Amino acid sequence: MENTKIVKLKTTQLPKMLADLTHSNQFLKVFTLASLVLTILMLFAVIFMATKEPTVITLNVDGKNLERTLLPKAEDQIREGIKKYLEKRYQWEPENVIKKLKESEEFITPTSLKAFQSAVSNVAKFSVEKIVSQKVYPEKIEIDLKKQTALITGDRVTSIQGLKAAGNLKLELTFENGQRTKENPWGLYISKEREE
Repeated sequence: MENTKIVKLKTTQLPKMLADLTHSNQFLKVFTLASLVLTILMLFAVIFMATKEPTVITLNVDGKNLERTLLPKAEDQIREGIKKYLEKRYQWEPENVIKKLKESEEFITPTSLKAFQSAVSNVAKFSVEKIVSQKVYPEKIEIDLKKQTALITGDRVTSIQGLKAAGNLKLELTFENGQRTKENPWGLYISKEREE
């Protein structure tokens, strides 16, 4: 028995590797589940933030907060456009009558422009020859959105060679909405005028 050999038994590595693999699979499963929960929470946070109304702080030129206002009514915008039209079309002096009537063409529909130009050319010629000036003072502007008409009542003062005459102004304008321009920011276009 002299030759006794010591034999070391080696345990096979397979069971240990399987145990390690099973342990790491459990870790991966937990990590995957935690990632899924975190992704779902992030998705809900993104949806909440995307549907929330943004906070907008508006400041004027001197750094003060501007208050939110309601949109103006259509009647008010049309009324302001008509006042500007009346200022250009019906308030002039012999020196600026041609310029003012030319500026009022910005408020005329393209289909009515030729008739308007022929009508106001006589007015301009008469004003320059006879030294006529005119001013209107509208008191009431009634807007009918369904019929697209405006009824203007007020006073008209006409001066012919220095002699002034006052009269009533009763004017009905038929209007259309159109493209807004720098000269006509209201997009108001007159298609027909009727004076009484």
